[in-house]
Amino acid sequence: MDAPLFVLLCKRDDWSKQAAALAGALFGDRLRTEAGMAGDPLPGVLSDPAALPVPPVILSFLSPWIVPAAVLERAALALNFHPGSCDYPGIGCYNFALYEEAAEYGAVCHHMAARVDTGTLVAERLFPILPQDSVETLKLRTMVTMLDMFHDVATRLATGASLPVGTRSWTRRPFTRRELNGLCRVTPDMTAEEIRRRIRATSYPGYPGAVVELAGIPFAVPVPQRRPLA
Repeated sequence: MDAPLFVLLCKRDDWSKQAAALAGALFGDRLRTEAGMAGDPLPGVLSDPAALPVPPVILSFLSPWIVPAAVLERAALALNFHPGSCDYPGIGCYNFALYEEAAEYGAVCHHMAARVDTGTLVAERLFPILPQDSVETLKLRTMVTMLDMFHDVATRLATGASLPVGTRSWTRRPFTRRELNGLCRVTPDMTAEEIRRRIRATSYPGYPGAVVELAGIPFAVPVPQRRPLA
């Protein structure tokens, strides 16, 4: 039997570079890494999966692409590493966890399904959310946790060890971009507490934060204009 081909799908960012370095150390010349950013076209491995010599093992770590169902059907195994607990699938997971003042957060490894963030769980790692956490610090702590999980799961694959089976399931449908955009809106009739929660949940260095519209004119809450920690 041919040795499996491992395909890592990731972003062009520092955390993905760390994941790629770990995967390279574990899988050697059996690894093929495809890195991109949002809006990039599908790499060849996703647009023509039949061209691969063997059914691949797909590892998605912050991938900017949604893997087509045809690719998932051909893959020997397809795992996604999601920067959020199973209580926060979809887009804006950090934001909604802070807005809802969740007690804990974390990262998940799950089997990939045609619908994003719905596949069965392999593992979940949780940590407490602190009162001083912001979107920036919560993301930083999550990336550290997810990278550690990636190392452990990839090591199992490299050594032929069986994968764990998650003890929990997704608790809700994935959040959408529309819901995240709605979270960024502040209106004059909101209570001071509601406004505070929305500002905390949507403030991230270098990106638009909460916005209030008065007399048809939008006013943005200031956010730090610097490179974020994560």
